[in-house]
Amino acid sequence: MPYPLRHKLLNLLILAVAAHSVVLGVCLLSFPSWALKLVGWDYSGPVFWPSQAGLFLIILGVAYGAAVRFRPLIWLLVGSKACAFVFLMAHALWLDAPRLAVLLGAADGLMGVAVSLLYAWPYRDEPPAPAAGESG
Repeated sequence: MPYPLRHKLLNLLILAVAAHSVVLGVCLLSFPSWALKLVGWDYSGPVFWPSQAGLFLIILGVAYGAAVRFRPLIWLLVGSKACAFVFLMAHALWLDAPRLAVLLGAADGLMGVAVSLLYAWPYRDEPPAPAAGESG
């Protein structure tokens, strides 16, 4: 895959993952009970914790989007998606999360794997990515 195309696809994927997190975060922050019910969790407790999780997802989404310009943030995206995968799978399989959490965990895992593969996959005959501040 030519160098510019790979990086354009990577940027598009990063922005899609970032948008996913921001939208999910806005839903949890604005409508916590509705958002949880939508994924199969009949939640009637205090809205503080789901709302806080929503704010956290918005902050993460913004950081993911910044990876378009500051590539080391890709590892924040990959690491947090790996943690989300483990967390969601463990809760769905052994604790109290709805079974849909398996699908949500798989989606988070796939996002992280796709970004890491597109970013780190060795390509022959590809010049190195320009350093920060350089045009290329």
